[in-house]
Amino acid sequence: MKQSSFRYLGAFDLLLVAAFVAAFGVRALAASVVVSAMALAGVSALVAGSVAEVSLGPVALSWRHFVALTYGLFGLILPGSYPPGALEGTASRAELALFAVTSVGALSLLFYGYDVARGGGNFDVEPDVETVVGR
Repeated sequence: MKQSSFRYLGAFDLLLVAAFVAAFGVRALAASVVVSAMALAGVSALVAGSVAEVSLGPVALSWRHFVALTYGLFGLILPGSYPPGALEGTASRAELALFAVTSVGALSLLFYGYDVARGGGNFDVEPDVETVVGR
């Protein structure tokens, strides 16, 4: 997989958020953390696929950090719609089971983000973008 392919993931993610906002209005962004996190994940994926590094003062963030943020958010989004019912005590057994299963599934997304961020050998992402922002 090439680094630049994250642009397509980000664009698709933002397209889904735009469709959701078009269907339910702008208030949908504030109604749930899930939609806002999905929008942030889309922006992060776009940045990850578009630049090699972003410098913010003394801090330099590589594209790998943005991939980790993207997949970290995806990992939180996956089970993110089930806690309200679980915390209020109104969730059905099926909703609690879905929360448990999606939480376990989210671990794979979190691991992917962690592995790419540290440049691990489990997932091969080839850097192919050289643009640096902020220097």
